[in-house]
Amino acid sequence: MSKLLDQVRQANIYLQPVQFSLAIIANIINIRVLCSRVLRKSPCTHYFLAYAVFNTIYTCLICPTLFLNGFYIDWTSGKIGCKIHAYILILIPFQANLMLILASFDRYCSSSRSRRIHSRSTIQKTRINIISGTILSAIYMSPMLIIYKWNEIHNKCLQQTNILISIYIFSQVFLYYVLLPLLMMIFGFMTISNIRRQSIRALPMTGSMRRRRTEGQLARMLILQIVVHLILVLPYGIIYCMNSIEASTRTPTVLAIRIVFLTWQQCDYFVSFFLYIFSASVYRRELIRILKVTKTRQRSTQSFAKNRTDIYRDMSLITTTTLSANETINNAFV
Repeated sequence: MSKLLDQVRQANIYLQPVQFSLAIIANIINIRVLCSRVLRKSPCTHYFLAYAVFNTIYTCLICPTLFLNGFYIDWTSGKIGCKIHAYILILIPFQANLMLILASFDRYCSSSRSRRIHSRSTIQKTRINIISGTILSAIYMSPMLIIYKWNEIHNKCLQQTNILISIYIFSQVFLYYVLLPLLMMIFGFMTISNIRRQSIRALPMTGSMRRRRTEGQLARMLILQIVVHLILVLPYGIIYCMNSIEASTRTPTVLAIRIVFLTWQQCDYFVSFFLYIFSASVYRRELIRILKVTKTRQRSTQSFAKNRTDIYRDMSLITTTTLSANETINNAFV
């Protein structure tokens, strides 16, 4: 084992708890805000919710794994652990990326002037897309359960190699790191073009104007998230492509660099919260409203508890006074 790899693993002992805390807190807040009455009316919000759920699940798996590796504890050892690790830790990021693609397509449809294209952006179709996309991606990634195998001689989880596996790995790499980012950028540019065309037209000041603004802010949230997502994900994608296609690149030094880029990629699972606050006033308003409601409820609960304590104290005082009065009367007649 190289010294660099050992240092990287030791650094993860301190980095992973921070990554885990930030990701869990950020995604829980995102889910709570996106479930608000104002935002959940938009189909795009449902893709953001699914994205946050997948991020939370992935964080709960990858952070403990890298943290334990710092103590040289590997739960992926063994026949079952090897296959589950290879399958789940590749499947869930793929499903999260798929939600961003679907959200990009939804923003394009929602911003289109064509009624036929615009009609594709509905909550019912969004739910169908999320469910079908999750199932199909799980089926597509199922060969990972066969490709990776535990090698008892070297005590390592190794990838098998043959022509079919090479073709599948190439398709996976092309789809995940080439086609999906390309589609994100294409739908993003098309959405920007549609929004600019609509902004040129004079729009009536009606109740639907607020909804247009919300939709526009959701599009801005998505486009900014896609840009940051590509910056955080692509470095790890390059290393992953090298290791998957060329076995000679799986050296301890390259593995250390791969873990560094994986840690860098993990920032993608909590940075969305800060991007939403920065890019959308509707998100900020809903977050502030939720915080105010929570604070008001806490005050009401404290006030209720205080009033109940006061009532109990007054009742105890009255009972004590009554008993004392009765005792005095009884003594007077004795």
